[in-house]
Amino acid sequence: MKKQIYILLLLAFCFSTVSAQDTFYSLFSYSSEIPKLTINDRAYDLQQSLFPKMYKNRSLAKDIRWVQENDSALISFWEIQGDTILHVLTELSGIEWVEKELDLYLLRYYTEIGSSDPLILPLGGTNKERYIESAPDMQKLKLLLIYQLAKRMLLQADRPNDSIRLSISYHPLMRKTPYRFDNLGMLLALTTSYSIMGVDTTYDITQSAFWKNNFRGRKIFEKYFERDWILTPEKTLADYIASEPTRSRLVSVTRTPRIKKTDIYVEKKTFLEDLPLKGKFGFAVKLNDAGHPAVTEIDSYRLAYACGLRSDDVIRRIDGKLARNHRQIIEYLLEKFNDGGSVVEINRMGQPMEIIIQPLEIDYLDDEYYLDEYNLDDTLYIDTLPPDSEN
Repeated sequence: MKKQIYILLLLAFCFSTVSAQDTFYSLFSYSSEIPKLTINDRAYDLQQSLFPKMYKNRSLAKDIRWVQENDSALISFWEIQGDTILHVLTELSGIEWVEKELDLYLLRYYTEIGSSDPLILPLGGTNKERYIESAPDMQKLKLLLIYQLAKRMLLQADRPNDSIRLSISYHPLMRKTPYRFDNLGMLLALTTSYSIMGVDTTYDITQSAFWKNNFRGRKIFEKYFERDWILTPEKTLADYIASEPTRSRLVSVTRTPRIKKTDIYVEKKTFLEDLPLKGKFGFAVKLNDAGHPAVTEIDSYRLAYACGLRSDDVIRRIDGKLARNHRQIIEYLLEKFNDGGSVVEINRMGQPMEIIIQPLEIDYLDDEYYLDEYNLDDTLYIDTLPPDSEN
């Protein structure tokens, strides 16, 4: 009798540590190594470096103190669920952690909803210079943390500095675009969250206006990933990626479409300095302290974002020509807009990168387009954008 009571108490304890909602597998059978995550809520230098102009007239110490006063719920969540999250990400991804230690920077403001490298989560909101968008509630912040960790998990597949480069790192779906890498991270994050936060809670968050407004690839995710790629420890994300042909319809539907060339002469346009978001590219720039144009605002539903440009990117050259202001940037982009697009050299978080700004005139979800775009001969399929291996 005592033995039966002990078993019942043990089962009750196990169930009390997880959500009462349905999960797909056990949370208690791990053998993989996970990194140690250190939460840094005193990142003075990082916070100031992101907004040097703002902190000329604003108290940096007060903002960091605000973070420390408002991060207790997130820290408590991590203390209880952190190791489980890292283990579940490992099991579902099919990738081992290369990093032994991780630093999570909690800031009051950041230029976006967060970052996976470095690992950043803004508690106060996203600062767009002209306005500040408030951060979501704590439940959404928890899922955002899991999402950034999921993308960090995927980065373990391609870490040349650690001599780790799995074969899946060369797959087109691993290229860092909103429709590919971000959606893979989303799939891994949501499946992990089902076991950590529960299916119902996770679903409610993803149906919120905040979630829908901040994830451009959501429609493609819902149509092509969410119901077709069911992650389990037996069928991991790495398994799905490895088994997906590089010339499949999924690869085609998630790529940046090839441009439609036209012989129609496009009259050269001029743009007013403070009217960028009304144009087709959808971004605004201002000169930073070094005198270089930096992206201050970007519309996530417009062309520049879809091609890879992000808030706070510093634009250095376009097709090898030095870009000095917004007018020059737009004029340079238009010069080759209908003839292959332009190579844009940027600096992101201190790292040089290249993206291609080109027309996106074709509906991603148009079935007839993708059937027509298949290479029916034996020529090699080449994607529009090169791999982001330097990222």
